[in-house]
Amino acid sequence: MNPTRPHRSCGGTISLIIHVAVLTCVTGGVFAQTNSGDTRSGDIMRGWRIFREKQCVTCHAIWDQGGHIGPDLGRSRTEHLSPGKLAGTMWNHIPKMLSRMKATGHAPPTLTRDDMAQLFALLFFVRSLDEPGNPIRGRELLQSRGCASCHSVDTSGSGIGPDLAKWGSYANPIIWSQMMWEHAPLMDAAMKQNDVAWPKLEGSDLVHIIAYVRSVGASAEKVYLHPGSASRGRELFTKKGCAQCHPGVGPDLATADLPVSVGALASRMWNHSPDMAKLMSERGVERRPIAAQELADILSYVLALQNRDDKGNVAHGERVFMQKGCGSCHEREEIADAMGPVVTKLGQDATPIDMATALWNHGETMLQRMSEAGITWPVFDDGEMVDLLAYLQSLKPSPKGSAPAGSK
Repeated sequence: MNPTRPHRSCGGTISLIIHVAVLTCVTGGVFAQTNSGDTRSGDIMRGWRIFREKQCVTCHAIWDQGGHIGPDLGRSRTEHLSPGKLAGTMWNHIPKMLSRMKATGHAPPTLTRDDMAQLFALLFFVRSLDEPGNPIRGRELLQSRGCASCHSVDTSGSGIGPDLAKWGSYANPIIWSQMMWEHAPLMDAAMKQNDVAWPKLEGSDLVHIIAYVRSVGASAEKVYLHPGSASRGRELFTKKGCAQCHPGVGPDLATADLPVSVGALASRMWNHSPDMAKLMSERGVERRPIAAQELADILSYVLALQNRDDKGNVAHGERVFMQKGCGSCHEREEIADAMGPVVTKLGQDATPIDMATALWNHGETMLQRMSEAGITWPVFDDGEMVDLLAYLQSLKPSPKGSAPAGSK
């Protein structure tokens, strides 16, 4: 079965979309994405243009495309990221970033809140992509995982299953996963009949296999997808029956320990296909067909669930505010010659994107004033920025003459 015809692009694969943007200047309308929710909201290609126009690319590369003064943002992804964690990481690195920018003669560019939202969208998208696979490793995996016992890759069609050479035009692991999902019941029956164990894929296995098949397979025009939309994925998650098992019989996908990248997540879905099929049969859940773009949207939604911040702890956030010395610059009430805005004003826009925007635009002034006052730049541990924002959000401007909410 051929997948529902996805978008065809003149540029590279979904796992190389940013690389292609650097080399061929893909137009923004092609890959525009507007996801709802706190994470991955914004337009990816607008984010890339801002990343380039504001000269972020001078210091940061994305998969080796760009400067190497700061970390490569396409390779710094050992764990799930959330907006709060990203804002906290930016805060912690402001002194080093400003120092390096000064040393290289680059003045910090001004960013609007909208600019920051698009940059957040770009960074979350980049972190979900898979690096190019290794064809040699892919050939080894076809043998070691048992795929070669059913599939040939030489257009001979001699295997039990389809010749994978015909899949050479499918450059995206999501398309492969979608076709495997559609064929899973038949594959399961054929493997049981031939006493073949269901192969398990780990990490980048699927990406390596695709790289090998593409290197020896059909040279047809490559087929690509739009980036997944979490907002559409949320609707499809219910429409396709996924919500009938998750959470419940299946794991809660918002808290489960899932892979970071799309390809690895697609592999995890493949690994559990027999168990899912059994549970769906026992519960009378219909196995509904899923088109490739629909699966891209669903996986984008699942990744967005993983990238959400936990609800911040207001009490802990207040302790963070005091322990980190925030009160040295931000008073609870308006006073003359205050070093920074009163805390109730901070609370009016206490979101990760607002924090990151204000930090970026005022970080240099903040650092200078703190240095003059002998105040050490505070460092936030994991989760502390989220708790601090929760505390600031709990504060509201008080009537004249009364103490601010949350004060003691």
